[in-house]
Formats: sequence, structure tokens, C-alpha cells
Amino acid sequence: MFKWLKALLFGIWGLLLIPLVGTTLERWLAANVFTEPNALAAAISDHLVAVGEQPWFKFALVFMTGLVIGVSLEMSVRRAGERRAFELRSLGYRFRSLSDGLKTRTAPPGWPDNARDLRPAIMSVLIAARKFEVWVPGERVYELPDASFLCEYFSSVGRLLENGNLDEARGEALSWRPFLDRAKAKPS
Repeated sequence: MFKWLKALLFGIWGLLLIPLVGTTLERWLAANVFTEPNALAAAISDHLVAVGEQPWFKFALVFMTGLVIGVSLEMSVRRAGERRAFELRSLGYRFRSLSDGLKTRTAPPGWPDNARDLRPAIMSVLIAARKFEVWVPGERVYELPDASFLCEYFSSVGRLLENGNLDEARGEALSWRPFLDRAKAKPS
């Protein structure tokens, strides 16, 4: 129904623009195309001018212009919201996929060398999370004895992002900060 209403509003607005565009077009045609006055063009132009001078015309044109702008802005905001929600779900999915990928590599002797191939993906999701103002662990996470911190962080925050709960995901991510601060680095 909204598409039908949008088409109707734009159609009415387009009809209201005809007197404005028509008179300007008639003047241009008379000056640039026709060498002598054209009776048909003059008659059409006179009728368009008469409609444009009606007391209701300017009000209707301004009112419909406002409606068209309002509908266009609403559609733009809706699309932006849908795009943002998709990006959140996608980021949450990427978090959880990395969590699953890291779970197989949590053995202490090989971390972080056994996950070197995942490092670009990890950095990419952490940069994307910063875009949404979600706290992310720094390089210190690679100094930990294993990947369990990162696995659990990605899993819990990713679940919330997948569900579209950005505020809760921000809070959950920030709650992991003290754990990283207290974690001991692996011996060198």
C-alpha cells in the first residue's frame, strides 16, 4: 500500500508542476524553435497560466512538495536503518564465525601462531566493530596464553549483534575489558 500511496503523491505533484514547466517551455519554444507565433502553443500556455494563477494552486503546490519531500526523507531513513541492521547482523555473524574458527585453535602451545591465517579477518571485524562504537581488545590479546578470551568475546558479543541489540553488545563488549586487563600474558 505504501508504494501505491507514494506513486499517487508523486503523480499529483508532477501534475501540479505542469503549469510551471509548461509556461516556461512555451516561452522557450517561442523564442528558439518557432519563427512565427504558434496558436496551439499560445492557447495551451494561456490555459496553463490560468491554472497557475488560481488561488488554490500555490498552496497545493507547496503542500504537495512538502509531502513529497517528507515521503522521500522517510524512505531514505528507512533504507539507512535497514542497511545498518543488515551490517550489524553481518558483523555478528562474522564474530561468531571467527569464534568457531578459533575454538579449534585454542591449544596453548601454538597460539597465536596457529591462527596466523585468521589475523586479517580478526582485525577486519575489530575495525568494523569500532565503527559501531563497540569496545574491542587491542593487540594484547595475542599475548594471552590461548585464544579462549577471544573466542568467548566473539561469541557473546556476536550473538547480541546478530540479534540487532547494539546497546547490549556495547555493554557486553565493555564488560570484557577488565578480564583482558587482569589476564596474564604467556611467558616469553
